[in-house]
This record gives sequence, C-alpha cells and structure tokens, in this order.
Amino acid sequence: MEQPPAAPLTGNQAGQPARSAGQLARDLAQQARDAARQGIPTAAPPAFYPREPTVPKGAVDISVAVLTTVAICVIGAPIARALGRRIDRKSEVTRVADSMAPQLRQLQESVDAMAIEIERISEGQRFTSKLLAERAGAPIAGRSGPA
Repeated sequence: MEQPPAAPLTGNQAGQPARSAGQLARDLAQQARDAARQGIPTAAPPAFYPREPTVPKGAVDISVAVLTTVAICVIGAPIARALGRRIDRKSEVTRVADSMAPQLRQLQESVDAMAIEIERISEGQRFTSKLLAERAGAPIAGRSGPA
C-alpha cells in the first residue's frame, strides 16, 4: 500500500514551477481525501497558513521617515511663509522712510535753522538784561548820588 508523501513538495523541491497558495491548499485537501478513502489516518491541515511579513522592516522605517518629512513640510511651509511676510512688512516701513528722505532732510535743516535763530534771540535777551541791570545800578545822568 502506497502512502502519500508527508509534506507536499513545492516547485523548488520537485523541479516543478512554484504553486500558488490556493493551488497548494487544494492539493493538500485532495491528498487528505485520498488518504481518508484508503483508511490512512491524517492530521487536519491548519486553518490558515501563516505567512512571513511581506514588507521588509527597512521599508517601514523609510516610509515613516518620508511621511514625517511630508508632515513637517505641510505644517512648516505656512509658518515659514507667515514669518517671511512679517519680515517683509517690517522692511516696507523702512522703504517708506527711504522714500521720504529728502523731506526728512529738509525738516532737519529747518529745525537747525530755527535752533540758530532761537540761540541768537536768547543772546540778545541776555545782552539786553545785562544792559538793564547795569543801568539800574548806575546813577542816572544829571543826578547826583543819594541825597
């Protein structure tokens, strides 16, 4: 009496092309039915065939890094734009001041001229005050000292 092989041969072991998981499951079920008809006790095939992870660990790490970079760019780009616009607004104020430079220069010259004139007026007042003080302390012409 011929017994079926204990483990099915895959394509690499038997020199045949590799079979799909569905085809392998059908073959195992057929072997189990044949063995049951002949009265050979068989173990039930597992309910599922555990598979190894199909995604390598390095690929997961790379995908996490790429998604993190994309998230940072999506969040960081608007923040960078806002900061850039804020800096531009501050520089616009400087540009307005630069365009008003001739007017500011004229204003400065006017203030300097007024300061010079005010200084001359104050010197004239000091001189007048000094003359009045000297005249008040000096005897009046035509009058002799106190009587």
